Amino acid sequence: MVITDPVIPVPPIDYGGVERIAASLCQCLRDMGHVVDLIAGPGSQSFGGRLFIHHRPSTKRLSRAARKAWFQGISAAAVLKADCVINFGRLDYLHLILKLAKPLICCFQNPILASEVEWLVARRSRNLALVGISRAQVEDVRHLAEFSVIYNSTNTDLFEARSGIPEEGYFVFLGRLTANKGVDTAIRVAKKCGVRLKIAGNRPQEEDGLRYFNEEIKPHLGDVIEYVGEINDEQKKSLLGNARALLFPIRWPEPFGIVMVESLACGTPVIATRCASTPEVIDHGKTGFLAESEDEMVEAVQKIDSVDRLECRRQAEQRFSSKVMTEKYLDVIQKLVASHSA
Repeated sequence: MVITDPVIPVPPIDYGGVERIAASLCQCLRDMGHVVDLIAGPGSQSFGGRLFIHHRPSTKRLSRAARKAWFQGISAAAVLKADCVINFGRLDYLHLILKLAKPLICCFQNPILASEVEWLVARRSRNLALVGISRAQVEDVRHLAEFSVIYNSTNTDLFEARSGIPEEGYFVFLGRLTANKGVDTAIRVAKKCGVRLKIAGNRPQEEDGLRYFNEEIKPHLGDVIEYVGEINDEQKKSLLGNARALLFPIRWPEPFGIVMVESLACGTPVIATRCASTPEVIDHGKTGFLAESEDEMVEAVQKIDSVDRLECRRQAEQRFSSKVMTEKYLDVIQKLVASHSA
C-alpha cells in the first residue's frame, strides 16, 4: 500500500514532484506483478489495487481534526490486506498505522528534521525502514536511525535522446521561479556568455516570490532571455531535448532535483552548482559540470558541447530509471517483510 498527501493527485497533472515519484513506483510495482493499493488525493488513479481518496485539511481546526480522523478510518480499512505500507505523506497522519505491526517504509522527499526521525523511532522499534533520496539529505540524521538511500527516478522510456548538438543552441532553466532555485544566476550566466536562455516553471504567488520575479527576472526578458511559462510533460521533453544544457544553479540543500535526471534522460547535460545532492547526480565532465561559482558556470557553458549526450542518456537509464528505483524499493520491502515474518 502506498500513501501520499491529498493536495496533488497521483499521478499529477502538471506540477507534483513527490506524486510523480509515487506514481512511477506504483506503476512499476504493478508491471512487476504486485497488487498496489493507494491512498491519495482527489483525481488520483488506481494502479490495479484499491484506491482510497482522502482530502486536504482546511484552515479550520475542527475540519483539520475531522480530516485526520477520516484518514485514520481509511487507513484502518486499507492496511489490513497490505503486506507493507510505503508512506510518502506527512507523518502526523500515521498514528494508527504506527500502532500496528504492519511493516512500514517512510520515504523522505524533503529536508529531514531530527525531530521527525526521533518521533518515528520512539513509536516504532521494529518493522520500520527509513528511505532518503540522497546521501546529502540523510547526512545529518544518520546517527539517529538507519537509512537506505534510493535516488528518485524518471520514466526514461518517455524521453528520447539525440546524439547531436541541437541547432537552436539555447540553454534552459526549468523549475519553480524562486530565489533559492537561482534563476537570476542562470540569467546572468547566459548574458555573460551571449547565449539564449529559455526559462520554464511556475511563478510563485506569495509576496516575496512575486517581488523576486518582478525585480530579478522580468526586467531581463526579451528575445534572448525568454520566459515560456509553466509546461506539461510533453512540452518538457521538447524543451529539454532541444537544449544545449540545463542550468541548475541551486542555492539551497535540495535533497534531489528530479529535473536533472529528466534532462539527462533527454541526453541533455547539466551545469549545476556543487551543492547538496548535485555531485551524486552529475558525473563531472561526463554528464555535465559542477561549479563552485558563477564564473565557473560561465566556463562550463563554454565547454558544454564536449559532453557526450549519449553518455548522459546511458547514465540516466542505468542509475535513475523508474525500474532501477523500484528494484531498490523492492529490496527494502523484501528485507522488511522477511524480518517481520521471522
